[in-house]
Amino acid sequence: MAFRDDQIPIMEYTGGTMAVPAVPGAGKTFIVANLAARIIEERRHKPGKVLVVTYMNSAVNNFKSRISSVLKDKGITTTNDYEVMTIHSLAMKILRDRPDVVGVNEEFGILDDVRKVFYLNEAIEEWRKNNGERIFKSLLTDKAATNYRDKGQDWWKDFFSIADCLISELKLNDISPEKLRKYLEFLSHNSIIRHIYEIYRLYTKRLKTEGYLDYNDLLVLAYKALLRDEKLRDKFQSRYTFIFEDECQDSNLVQCKILALISENSGNLVRVGDLNQSIMGTFTSSDPRFFADFCKDAEEKHVMNMAGRSSKEIIDLANFLVEYARSNHPVQRCREALAEQKLRLVTGLEDFKNPQLEEYGIQAYYLDSWDEVKKDTIKKIIDFKSRCPEKTIGVLVPYNNHVTEIAGDLRRLNIECDELSNTAEKRIRVTKVLGNMLRFLGEPDNIHKFMSLIDVLIDDNSEEKEEILEFISKNKVDSLVRSDINLENTKVSRHLSEKIKEINKVLSVSQSSIDNLILHISTSLNLSTEDKAMAQAVASFVKYEIKENPSLTLEEISEQLLDNKKSVFKHMSDIIYDLQGYEPVPGRVTVATCHKSKGLEWDCVFLLCLTEYNFPALLNARFRSDYYYFKKEYTNPVALGKSEIQKLLGERGYDNPFLEAKIDVLNEKIRLLYVAITRAREYLYLVAHNGNQRFNPDKPSKYFEVLQKFIEGERTRKG
Repeated sequence: MAFRDDQIPIMEYTGGTMAVPAVPGAGKTFIVANLAARIIEERRHKPGKVLVVTYMNSAVNNFKSRISSVLKDKGITTTNDYEVMTIHSLAMKILRDRPDVVGVNEEFGILDDVRKVFYLNEAIEEWRKNNGERIFKSLLTDKAATNYRDKGQDWWKDFFSIADCLISELKLNDISPEKLRKYLEFLSHNSIIRHIYEIYRLYTKRLKTEGYLDYNDLLVLAYKALLRDEKLRDKFQSRYTFIFEDECQDSNLVQCKILALISENSGNLVRVGDLNQSIMGTFTSSDPRFFADFCKDAEEKHVMNMAGRSSKEIIDLANFLVEYARSNHPVQRCREALAEQKLRLVTGLEDFKNPQLEEYGIQAYYLDSWDEVKKDTIKKIIDFKSRCPEKTIGVLVPYNNHVTEIAGDLRRLNIECDELSNTAEKRIRVTKVLGNMLRFLGEPDNIHKFMSLIDVLIDDNSEEKEEILEFISKNKVDSLVRSDINLENTKVSRHLSEKIKEINKVLSVSQSSIDNLILHISTSLNLSTEDKAMAQAVASFVKYEIKENPSLTLEEISEQLLDNKKSVFKHMSDIIYDLQGYEPVPGRVTVATCHKSKGLEWDCVFLLCLTEYNFPALLNARFRSDYYYFKKEYTNPVALGKSEIQKLLGERGYDNPFLEAKIDVLNEKIRLLYVAITRAREYLYLVAHNGNQRFNPDKPSKYFEVLQKFIEGERTRKG
């Protein structure tokens, strides 16, 4: 196996602490898999094992496959010398061993994120009934208060995320509801943490009653168990003699402490990551400074800065962005947002050369409106697909609503696409199907409800869909479900008959509870594994809802399922559909948020919406993290709450937490832009637009202007 010049020092590692900062496209998975396999081949891990820790289940499967493949090539078939798991799986293994050490019943269950939505929603609703509604309204501006009837429900969905984030912060800082209650006297009457306290208490009480731990509990208690029980600590220190951590720029403090403690005896800890790809800190407890500190203190540090993914032109653009940020960013405190590690072309290995183009593959331009951007982008996609059908295409946008709009426009033109966002069409299709099915079952002779059900069951790209719906509108439900249909078009007749058979399977089931009915529907409709998992989550939700309100009707439940804004289903879909990995394929356009693009790559990338609002560079910009409907002193309740927590812990906290939060956002946004640019292999389109100046005042981002000037200079220089 041949390795690049920047990989050779890493492959020579024999033990100790080693930091591996790695640029995008450097091959982190490749090098970790090969180094782990070499340690196993040379039996340096004996008598223990090699442990690889990562953060996504899809990454776990990828690492297992890579390590197994490398070992197989070496003629080694062992599966007992290494383990690959998520940090939460590791914490579970620790806690299952000795739950009594931290006062946990050995029968404890793990509260998955789907059920967590139920419990936290329940706590918020109870708080809301007991004076919480009044408190919430007191946080609103006078203008927002007048719009509460129309907008309030959406604002409460935001509040769920606020409460979730701050409760996580409290847990990871080992502040239980009991501890917090003692601190209340030190908090002002209008403290956001004081307001969250009762929700936190109710949520924790429900977990204890049901015998559950959530994922934050799992990490904190696993760490405490290791600290308190010397035998338990010795056991895990002996079991894992070499530990690798992937994507460690996204680690939180407790995760770092667990791995440091397990590797304490052997001293063998390798952490791999990229500070410039830290894009989760503003909405999670991760912080890139933990990896930055490790890089300073590690016995060895080797930078993987050869990027084989992208062309020289795209590498030059990414490096220019780093140089601009570090030298000329208009906000002084943002000049260290990007680490000084420039991407280099791959040298020395003929088989791993960077893509090379005869033409300059980067363009930067702005248009008058978002509608113009969509039209122009789709036109260019169609042209690129016709010229390069074998190449992959990615469209990257800032937010989920952009994904939905672009994907919808593509589908209307029969262009196949995949959505990677929190509200992707495929994620909500199951709830649409279930909602329409329950709605029809509640009134099975209603032709309009039957038509809506058929509409959602038939793929939007089906050529026969319009003819089928027109035929249904002219008939009665009973004749249709009896298959007394007579269509001249046999293809249409066959398609409709298939859907009616599926509906009849559901109609044939004996009277059952609604949650069991939902499970029966999912079986009758031959759903995919992911969609069945979503249906099971919906069934659990419905069972919970009926327990709380036994008088719920099919119509009322269907209304909840068909409400696209209902946060509980959004949270469910985030969890279920993110379990699987994704690989772009030629012929299908990927439409993704910039956050969801991390870890992926495409031959051609369209990076849209490079506006000031989406990628701010100045402190006086509008910030999406600010809640415009809250009073000035509460515009960013998460930042305010985190600062209050730091003060409770005896740390100084920030005099102006809103300013610090804005700086964090600016830093993260430029890293997000860097991530998006480095997803492209050969072609890259940077597109900005002007917003409607009355309703959506916006203009091209400062970053777009700087990058456009660089691109035009390079294009002129290259002729």
